[in-house]
Amino acid sequence: MKLLGILSITCSLIISATSLQAQCQGGQAQCHPCHGRTLCELYVAGYCANSNWPRYYIPPARCAVNNAYSAMIANGWRRQNLLGDYHFDPDTNELTKAGKLKAKWVLTQAPQDYRSIYVQRGEDESTTASRIAAVHSWASNQSSVSEPVMVNDTHIVSEGHPAGAVDNVFVGFQTNQPAPILPAASGSGSSSSTTQ
Repeated sequence: MKLLGILSITCSLIISATSLQAQCQGGQAQCHPCHGRTLCELYVAGYCANSNWPRYYIPPARCAVNNAYSAMIANGWRRQNLLGDYHFDPDTNELTKAGKLKAKWVLTQAPQDYRSIYVQRGEDESTTASRIAAVHSWASNQSSVSEPVMVNDTHIVSEGHPAGAVDNVFVGFQTNQPAPILPAASGSGSSSSTTQ
């Protein structure tokens, strides 16, 4: 019964499309119904779009998700390879020991695709330029670096603390930690041995 209903609707659409097309060819009606497409063409296009509906939308959706993941991964590596204010001497803008260690890790241990060093922008452009020059000059003196180093400035702020402050926290914790001592035994304990 359903099939007969679908066939009758399809036939009526085809007949109406044919009559409309005949009217167009006879000059009795306007020749561009629905932007130059007949009802039959619109019906076929609608049927194809509905029957193939999810197939054409899945690849763009997957690409959008993968592009978001790629952007998140790139931003994560930019944050990981960031040299902030604490990695530079505030007076000379030269790398501190912590900055040299982090730059060395980036150039030797980070995956090959992510061996770019990012420098936090200074208060003005001259500070940023001197920081980038300091990283370039330090990296050129390293024997483990064979290719030119990519150093870029970034607007990301390094969230952290100076290594000395962190070290003082842990050293202070260790020096103030009480010694592990068992409590003294008291004489009011009950005896577990019984006489029979």
